[in-house]
Amino acid sequence: MRTKSRVCLSPIGGEHIQYYMSLSDDPELIASMGWKPFLPNEKDRFIDFTKVLTLPNLKDSESIVFNVTSVTNGKAIGYVSIKGINREEGRAEIGIAIMDKEYRGKGYGTEALKQASDYAFNELGLTLLGLTVFPSNQKAIQAYERVGFRKTGLTIAWLLPSGEYVDMLVMELSHN
Repeated sequence: MRTKSRVCLSPIGGEHIQYYMSLSDDPELIASMGWKPFLPNEKDRFIDFTKVLTLPNLKDSESIVFNVTSVTNGKAIGYVSIKGINREEGRAEIGIAIMDKEYRGKGYGTEALKQASDYAFNELGLTLLGLTVFPSNQKAIQAYERVGFRKTGLTIAWLLPSGEYVDMLVMELSHN
């Protein structure tokens, strides 16, 4: 029996971005996203961050960013982005952040990632999605594996706000 989803995806709006920027100084987000918190006047930097490609085999091109909303109460809880869309090769990178800490670790991100992956495969006609994650982020890795992503290796290091470089784990999901 299929249960009704607890999240829905919709186009991200300015009010969502402002709200997410206000949550961006959460230490757990800083550690898992590798960003410097966003100031109220840094909307463009936030939007750019949602579209940053971390997979070296994709180029900067079309991106789609969705707001993730709790169906129960209509609250904006995070975002998911499909970026570096290459329709000719049928692939793209996907990224997700559950910004509201009350909704982390409860399966909302997994549901949102499933919906976004279905959209990428069934609406955009893609056949392969990749993502990167810090190897230390075991909760996220387990969530990605629940969706069907598989580890495929390491990629070039990511520069943290501290100036330290860390490797990123690459994971991929193929459309069957």
